[in-house]
Amino acid sequence: MLAGFPLHVIPEFGETFRPSGHYATWLPQLAQEFKHFPELDAHWIVLNDRITTAREIRWQNQTFHVLPASPTGRASTLFRADRKRIRQTLDGIRPDLVHGWGTEDVYGLAAVTSGYPSLVSMQGILTDYVLKCRMHPRDYFQALLEFYVLWRARRITVESEWGRQCLHRRNPRARMSLVEYGVQPEFFDAVWSPDPLRPAAIFVGGLVPRKGIQDLVTAFKHPSLAGAELWVVGDGPGRWVENLRRQAPSNIIWLGRKTILETAALLGRAWCLVLPTRADTCPNVVKEARVIGLPVITTPCGGQVSYIEHDRNGFLVRPGEVERLSGYLGRLLGDLVLAKSMGACKQEEQRAWFRPKNTATALLKVFQEMTAL
Repeated sequence: MLAGFPLHVIPEFGETFRPSGHYATWLPQLAQEFKHFPELDAHWIVLNDRITTAREIRWQNQTFHVLPASPTGRASTLFRADRKRIRQTLDGIRPDLVHGWGTEDVYGLAAVTSGYPSLVSMQGILTDYVLKCRMHPRDYFQALLEFYVLWRARRITVESEWGRQCLHRRNPRARMSLVEYGVQPEFFDAVWSPDPLRPAAIFVGGLVPRKGIQDLVTAFKHPSLAGAELWVVGDGPGRWVENLRRQAPSNIIWLGRKTILETAALLGRAWCLVLPTRADTCPNVVKEARVIGLPVITTPCGGQVSYIEHDRNGFLVRPGEVERLSGYLGRLLGDLVLAKSMGACKQEEQRAWFRPKNTATALLKVFQEMTAL
């Protein structure tokens, strides 16, 4: 498996290797589930720019090959040096199948150019995202590479029907499987106990235009929400975020990045999650909120439509429809009984759905199908 695995969860690395930005939060619990499959000899190849020499570590009955990432010119050279390191490691392993996670970095590209049978699992779908909002220039280049990866891929997994439809438009020849990415145990353990005297919505995610935080800054200026709060968990670089914070009303509380446990605790105290995203393959925070039992206000622009049913366990509102967004926030933040009723709707079903074991079992089935051909 080629993936941006978060090394800080492996004891030999620890917290000094915690990523500064977003990371694939579903991979640690996937590795923990894979240890229960003795028939699977799993090797993870991970690039990291904090190490200078390759390291090989056994953890959870799996082998992690941690390679130094090229310090400069990675994307501009089509990740040539990184792919060479990965290919050399693969030739030492001689795998039956190479599984590349995501197209945001080298891993999907390295899988389809490895010379071995390959599988690509999608994370974000950049070729859709760049059409919906302004993004970093590097993302546009990565989107071009994603077109190539998807054209080369013959087997793809994606975690939502929304994502499957997007990918089918890009490569109708590829065989696709829906594989739901699981939620970390900390969210299953969290108890939803919203403070009845402090109505608050919570936003969790990167502070970028794609996530729609700009709609929330406008929405919380509405007089009907003067007695409620918005807790913003996450950060983002640049002047755009600075300007947004200057424009924000005082009832928006900017909390910055939080650990998993801190995020779970905050979700447990909020009345609802709100995520007015422009495009998301399948935002994990929606799953995390549903596992805890919060109702969710979001958009129909992503895989979250598989979990949020309008006027049942949340509300769906188009991006930019700030008046409607304010109205739905007012309904939930003004009526805790309604919030609890909507939060309970389909919660147990979704708690069962988002178990990490399901992800591991579904992927193992795909692995077995591909290696039996």
